[in-house]
Amino acid sequence: MELLKIICILLILVSLGQAEDIIFFADDHYKSLSDILLNASATNPALSPGDNVLRISIANQGRIEELIPISSSDSPDDILQEQREEMKSSVAMEIRAALQSTGPIQVTSDPQHIALLPAGESGELEFNISIDRRANGWYDLPLRVDYVRQVDVSVSDGEAFPLHQPSNQSLNLRIYSFGDKDDLRIAGVRSHLYPGGEESLIIAVENIGEDIVPNCSASLMAASPFQVKSADHPIGDLSPGEMATASFLVGVDGDAAQEEYQLGLSLRSEKMDLVIPFELRLKGSGRLLSHGAILFIALLALLALLTIILRRQNILYGRKRRIKRL
Repeated sequence: MELLKIICILLILVSLGQAEDIIFFADDHYKSLSDILLNASATNPALSPGDNVLRISIANQGRIEELIPISSSDSPDDILQEQREEMKSSVAMEIRAALQSTGPIQVTSDPQHIALLPAGESGELEFNISIDRRANGWYDLPLRVDYVRQVDVSVSDGEAFPLHQPSNQSLNLRIYSFGDKDDLRIAGVRSHLYPGGEESLIIAVENIGEDIVPNCSASLMAASPFQVKSADHPIGDLSPGEMATASFLVGVDGDAAQEEYQLGLSLRSEKMDLVIPFELRLKGSGRLLSHGAILFIALLALLALLTIILRRQNILYGRKRRIKRL
């Protein structure tokens, strides 16, 4: 009967395309159907030529599909422990991420390591890169990720014996670099964004070139914790020396830290396609007053109080003078 059950499980696994992962211990009580799916993206995809730090968010989007019971002929404690241990099959362990150079972009950092990355969680990687000053446009950077996963586990007398297997994924990162001879620049940024808020981000764009930039439009490039909630903003024709503004509705995650973030403004016209990076610092909660505002209000209140006291003193002084005359 047990043999028939195992055969049925094997058929299910094969039908799900996981035949390469079929590994059983002789005394298995459970078999988990799971996968590990890693995804990576640059959190600061727009970079200027020169030496930079590329920050990468790597996420494990794998999951446990099913936990199949195989045998119940053993210690109940061992069976329960094996059930818990099988849930680790979607965890990526001993991650080694190596970013590779391409074209005008040279990676100068060694591979980065992450000890554990459970399903549904993400980690951060940082690589030093050097971008040639002539680099302009989008570039693909290969990211090779090697890791170890648990393909099965056996429990005997309260002790777990996991079976690990090496695996790898080849990912791709897209970053943008712009040369030093752009005709457009960001002249200013107006922002009141704060964690958990949703406000307009206004960016002033100036044509510093010698030619007109026809039919220009702008879009905002941002990663978590920002969510861009408005479409491209049409700017129109920009003559030399002319300035225009682009406005975007942006939401911010409630758990975002009050620190500096790098975003990018994508500008497209009939003659150019470029991304200009800029830094943005989140403010305190929009529902709370800043220290400067509180101090200003306190000073106004103090001045008002002094004015009232002086007026009362003048009134009393005037009354006394009238009483003496009488």
